Amino acid sequence: MRVIAISVAVMAAILPSFPHALQDTADLIFRGGAVYTVDAARSWASAVVVIGNRIAYVGEDHGVEAFIGPGTRLVDLRGRMLLPGFQDSHIHPGSGGISMDRVVVSGVFDRDEIFRIIEEYAAAHPDQEWIHGIGWEEGAFKPSGLPDRHMLDELVIDRPAFLRNSSGHDGWANSHALEIAGIVASSPDPPNGVIERDATGEPTGVLHERAMELVTRHIPDPTQSQRLDGYRRAFGELARYGITAIIDASASPETDADYRALADAGELNTRTVLCQRYSPTGDDDDQVQNFLRRREQLNNTAVRASCVKIGLDGLIEQYTGALLQPYADRPDFRGHLTVEPQRLKRLVTRLDAEGFQVQVHVMGDRAVREILDAFETAQRTNGRRDSRHHLAHVHFPDVADIPRLRILGVAANMSPLWARGDDWETFFAPRRLGPDRSLQLLVHRSILSAGARLVFGTDWPVTSIVPFDGLETAVTRRHLGGVDPYGEIDVPWEPEERILLGEALAAYTIAGAELSFDEGERGSIEVGKLADLVVVDRNLFDVAPLTIHQALVDMTVFDGRIIYDRETASAELGL
Repeated sequence: MRVIAISVAVMAAILPSFPHALQDTADLIFRGGAVYTVDAARSWASAVVVIGNRIAYVGEDHGVEAFIGPGTRLVDLRGRMLLPGFQDSHIHPGSGGISMDRVVVSGVFDRDEIFRIIEEYAAAHPDQEWIHGIGWEEGAFKPSGLPDRHMLDELVIDRPAFLRNSSGHDGWANSHALEIAGIVASSPDPPNGVIERDATGEPTGVLHERAMELVTRHIPDPTQSQRLDGYRRAFGELARYGITAIIDASASPETDADYRALADAGELNTRTVLCQRYSPTGDDDDQVQNFLRRREQLNNTAVRASCVKIGLDGLIEQYTGALLQPYADRPDFRGHLTVEPQRLKRLVTRLDAEGFQVQVHVMGDRAVREILDAFETAQRTNGRRDSRHHLAHVHFPDVADIPRLRILGVAANMSPLWARGDDWETFFAPRRLGPDRSLQLLVHRSILSAGARLVFGTDWPVTSIVPFDGLETAVTRRHLGGVDPYGEIDVPWEPEERILLGEALAAYTIAGAELSFDEGERGSIEVGKLADLVVVDRNLFDVAPLTIHQALVDMTVFDGRIIYDRETASAELGL
């Protein structure tokens, strides 16, 4: 009787979180595959059973027979890989989706090809008031890394044009756009922004950081209908690449409204945490009150606005990253912080006390040092909480600060595709930092070895949204396939910072779930967890590392439902 009582008590405890626990037949069964569970207790299996939106069985093929019923869909994996759904822990789906309908020159390193794409787009869209786009690479404009307005004037003659670079932190305007914005030689640099000028003091057309707003405030805002269409395109890409959870890294009140509309319409097929965007030029008390209101308004919805995003510095390549020591090619300059250190400590302590998770954009080692000091102050003031704050990018941390990530419980939220010998790492970084300091960039292995949490996000549309691209780069520290953008065979960049495939997969799955406080619900394939799964067309552990990027997602399952099937998608496209 005592055993029966205990069993009843256990069932009563699990049923609320597993509503289909009493159902004895499966909705979906995968068998015959390489199931990599990302679960320390069971790394591999061959079969998974899904009942409703939960995983009901993980094990060998013979164990699924009892779950098969008339309504069960059986998926024969035929040796393919089954993984937990990927999490992109730093992404901008709104701007990424909208940019898919604009000029896109991302990944193009040939200057003439960039010019051709812009010119053809302008000719094909004569009714657009502005030509707006994203993605130009500094490598296409060496040695300075910067284009100028005269180049864009020749491509777009009849109207204003403005394109952000691949990082999104620099803009390129033509003369017409500068004229509309009123930017002339005598225009002062705005706070936390720089107007690039030539030797005579005239604006070149390149605008750094907040200086871009001088132009972008004149570009017509997309309507909500256009924004929602952009999100739909973005969610289609997420499903196509097996991404079932995200952290949206820069959310405005309009972002909240868009997600609410999509959720109400049943179109939100990704688990989402919003990081509300903080502005250094605003009043901190007013902003915190607004963050609290927005978090409450989204309470009990499919989206959580439980995070606040602070941009603490800019980019090292454009001298806007904050450094502990001067720039090698500007020995009188160390960059700057967007938020003064004492104000930063007060702000972070307040946000931590209010229960917010804080994400901070940091590139330079001084920015990393100052925000870790602020988190330490928050812990001393508020007591140690399970806050799970995280640093976005962590491009150039000082060696002394890496162990502090573990000590303070702060995660490194990094974009793995940056960790290869591209123009930034091999051409610009040695000039900005000097040859020795430039070898301390993007230290994935050092962070893991220090016992800190490493999570991966793409920063899309800054880099490729495809997880396989990031996985390959993390384990090889080379360009995809080992060939650089100029067609040359490359070599591993800082090879001692390579990580193992299992570690990279964890950074895209369970570590991301932990960052979102969801590790009890997802991030690994375990009985009772949510059925967010991805079928990959090959076992990534069985292929050459430089071919990982060739992998394809055959199926994506979100909340127990198949939201992407490559075979069906190909048939619809006539492929």
